[in-house]
Amino acid sequence: MPVNGLLLTLSANSELADAALAEIASQAEASVGVVQDRCLPIAVDAPNVRAAHDFHEWLEALPGVEQVDVIFVGFDDPNPTEIAL
Repeated sequence: MPVNGLLLTLSANSELADAALAEIASQAEASVGVVQDRCLPIAVDAPNVRAAHDFHEWLEALPGVEQVDVIFVGFDDPNPTEIAL
C-alpha cells in the first residue's frame, strides 16, 4: 500500500480553494492537514500504485488546486516478517 505525502498549492480564489478542500476532505483515502497561506498538506493511503497515481492526477485536474508536490512516498510491506530476495 503506497502512502504519499503531498503538498498542494491552492488557488488564490478563496471560493475555488474552499471547494477543492471540501472535495479532497471527502475522499476516504485522504487525510487532510491544516491550510497555511495557500499550502495544504495531505497524506494519501492508496490500495496500490495505480490508485495512488490516479489520485495524484485527479488532484492536478481539480479546480482550486494549482500545484501538487510529492514530499514523501512510502510502501507498507504486507508481510513484514518475510524478506523478499
